[in-house]
Amino acid sequence: MKKNILFALLVLCCAMTSVAQSTIKGKVDGIKSGTLFLLAQTSEQKSDTLGSCKIKKGKFELKTNVAEPMLTQLVVGGFSGGFTLFVEPGVKYDAFLSNGDDYYIRGGLLNDSYTAHMRRSDSLRAVVTGLQERYDAYRAGRKFRSASLVNDTLQREQENLRAMTQSFLDANDNVIMAYTIYSNIVMRDMGFKETRRMYASMGEGAKATQFGRIIKERIDRLSKTDNGAKAPDFTLCDVDGNPVTMSAVKGKIKIIDFWASWCGPCRLNNPALKKIYEEFHDKGLEVIGVSLDEEKEDWEFAIEKDGLGWINVSSLKGWECEVARLYNVKGVPALFILDENNNIIATGLRDEQLKIFLQENLK
Repeated sequence: MKKNILFALLVLCCAMTSVAQSTIKGKVDGIKSGTLFLLAQTSEQKSDTLGSCKIKKGKFELKTNVAEPMLTQLVVGGFSGGFTLFVEPGVKYDAFLSNGDDYYIRGGLLNDSYTAHMRRSDSLRAVVTGLQERYDAYRAGRKFRSASLVNDTLQREQENLRAMTQSFLDANDNVIMAYTIYSNIVMRDMGFKETRRMYASMGEGAKATQFGRIIKERIDRLSKTDNGAKAPDFTLCDVDGNPVTMSAVKGKIKIIDFWASWCGPCRLNNPALKKIYEEFHDKGLEVIGVSLDEEKEDWEFAIEKDGLGWINVSSLKGWECEVARLYNVKGVPALFILDENNNIIATGLRDEQLKIFLQENLK
């Protein structure tokens, strides 16, 4: 019993000593008073406040306790934007916050190395941009020989930029690598398989960080609506206010079609989907239209005008619809095809592709 208590105390002490106070001290250009916040993204949809302090006579001193290196943002209350900072436990930082290019935040191995890398990258990108403009100008002027010579230099500088970035990431199996990869994933809006591949390319150190966990969260979320996954069940009300549960709707194949009355491409697609529904409904096809409308009148009018004879449901919450979030819908129209066991077997098929798919699977 005593051994267990001692072991528990030892674990507690180790956990406590892993958290250390970091201090960010400096000046804010042009702001005499206010509040400064230190924010950090902790999940795909959530950010936490790690600390705050008052700005007095343009100066501040913010203290925070962190257990691991984290990417954060210093934000002045009432102002948009912020200043990126990699905070490490027990490190002191010196800062000058300004709207101009003269701002800086110094201190910490990760923060200083990342800042230096970004300066080098920006310098190389400026060279690449200049070469690209010259190349385009020569091409436009039909000076193909000059364009070819510039292109050789352009290709070389682009490769130098890629190599420098890769070398920097290889040397930083930590939150820097995880953040860089996460930014790329979000910018390109990668799907499940591509996100999983990028995650697999990361080192174990990066996976264990703030953004490593967020990428894993994204993978877990996207896996729920990937082909082969069980479609998330839901219940929404139809136009008469009657609840409809997706899994209770019978059909050899079910189509969940996310749309809205205000969506031009959705309305243009409705006649084609209507023909497909009429052709395959008797063979076992069912369609559930999930509207992202907010006004019931607009929703009902579109259903009647377009002659949508299938099941129509909506939360009337627009983009705040929980089902749209459940299915990771980022834009409409968005279409999911389910088998009779509610497994997702295809996504995004439209018009002739959808018709061929149904011909092959509803015999």
